[in-house]
This record gives sequence, C-alpha cells and structure tokens, in this order.
Amino acid sequence: MNEKSRSTVLISGGAGKMGVLITDYLSSQDNYEIIGIYDPGFSSEDYPSITNLDDINPDYILEFSPASAVNENIQKWSTKTSDLIIGSSGISDESISLLKTLDQNRKVIVIPNFSIGAAYQKLLSIALSKHFENVHIIEKHHENKQDAPSGTSSDLASSLFDISSKSLVTHDGEHNNINGINIYSVRGEDFLAEQIVKFESKYETFSMEHIVNDRSAYLYGISLVFDEIKNLSKFTLGLETILAQKISILS
Repeated sequence: MNEKSRSTVLISGGAGKMGVLITDYLSSQDNYEIIGIYDPGFSSEDYPSITNLDDINPDYILEFSPASAVNENIQKWSTKTSDLIIGSSGISDESISLLKTLDQNRKVIVIPNFSIGAAYQKLLSIALSKHFENVHIIEKHHENKQDAPSGTSSDLASSLFDISSKSLVTHDGEHNNINGINIYSVRGEDFLAEQIVKFESKYETFSMEHIVNDRSAYLYGISLVFDEIKNLSKFTLGLETILAQKISILS
C-alpha cells in the first residue's frame, strides 16, 4: 500500500514566536511536510533556511512575518501558485486588494488573529453594536508588539457600522480613532494579548474581556483553518468568517 502523500509547507517568519509555534505544531502532524523556513533570522539543523524563492512552490505558504515585513512578502507570494495562509497583522489595504485578485484556483486565507475567543468576541460585537449607543476598545499586548493599535482591534473597529465612540474615555495607553471608534493601546511585560470591548447605552453597560494566557491558544484556530480550507472560497478574511459558516451549518 502506498503511503499517503503529505502536503508541503513553507513557513515565512519561522524565527518568530508564532512561526516557531506553527513549525512545532505542523511537524507533529502526519499530513504535512515542512520544506523550509523563510526568515532572515532563521538558523536550524532541523529545517533548511530558504533564501532563493525562484523554484519554491509548495502546497501551502504560511506567512507569519512581523508587520514591518509582511506587505513586502505578500508581493513575493503573489507570483506563486501555492495556497496562502497569512497570520500576520499590519497588512495594508493595498495588500488586501492584491490578495483578492490572485488566481481563482488559489486559496488565500487572511487571519489577523487565530484565537477562537477573539473570533467570537468579534461576532458578538457586531451583533451588540446594533443595540448600543457607544463603544470603546482597549487592547493590551506585550511590549515587543510593533503595531498600535493591534490588527485585531483595528479590524474589529472597522467592522462596526452601527455604532461609534461618542465620548472620549480617560485611559492609559496610546489613543487612536478608527471608523469613529476609540481604541486604547497598552504595551507592557504583564500582557500577552488582551482585549476589552465596552458597550454603553443610557441605562446599561456591557463589557467583553478576552485574554490569551499562552500562544498555544492559537493552535485551535490554526487547526480549524487547515480542517476547513478545502471548503473555503477563494478569499477568506478572518477566523470569525469560518466560525460563522460552521455555526450556520449546525443551526
């Protein structure tokens, strides 16, 4: 009996913490073969460091580079035929537009946050925004996170159309306003990834707090993407899109 062939994977940004997490996870799965790591800071005896991309065309390219490199890398991956899964934040509108125009035979999955909890927080926030008058987002991340506000909070604010931040809340951290919604960004060694979404009306307040205590939480979302990728359309944005489809099927 022939051994079932494994899907080949190239991991971009493999030297980062998320890259290492993904590499360790996929190496433990029987269905995937990591053919190399694309990252200037990568050095390992276990996987080759890829520098020449000309002849590289795996089944999947996983992009987990930091915000400073992700848009440049997307330009490189746009010339390939591999299915593309992007887990980086800081993706520009221009890059999103480019990704939507890629070959119809490619699957392009953009997941700013692989946390199941963050995905449900977004789905619930969209529903709640229709019933409250005011909202604020407070996001807290580790001190090495480059972008502020975070990609998750920016994406959430951009998805809320029926509500705005009608008053400025005094809060520590950098303040930004996206889509009429206040986002407060706090950075420090006490945080990994946290987000509070606070809804207010005249007579009540509703807050949702989501806390990631360990990056291993993201493996549930990563596993979900690989389980569902064959059923997804050409371009998918956000883990909540995949969850919403599953909920619809089950209801």
